[in-house]
Amino acid sequence: MQVQTTNEDERGLTVEITGEDQSLAEIVHHELLEEKSVTFAGVLPPHPLIKKLVLKVRAQRIKPEKAVANSIERAVETTQELFQDVKKALGGGSG
Repeated sequence: MQVQTTNEDERGLTVEITGEDQSLAEIVHHELLEEKSVTFAGVLPPHPLIKKLVLKVRAQRIKPEKAVANSIERAVETTQELFQDVKKALGGGSG
């Protein structure tokens, strides 16, 4: 996975992720929409032959980079909770 960011201005950020499918961007997108300081978050539709995601973010009161970082942290926490709940539901087995 390669990540490249571009600041459009002090409130706008574009994040390009190469080598991952769209589901990754949608998870972060979902969390960005929960961030109160985010005024816009969108995922550009990917080209079917190019594995490149483009996530656009605009924020107020905080830097868009911070909004993305906060959203990724929440996504990780939610995923960890899901993992633990599924593991518990399966009887705590490791395999």
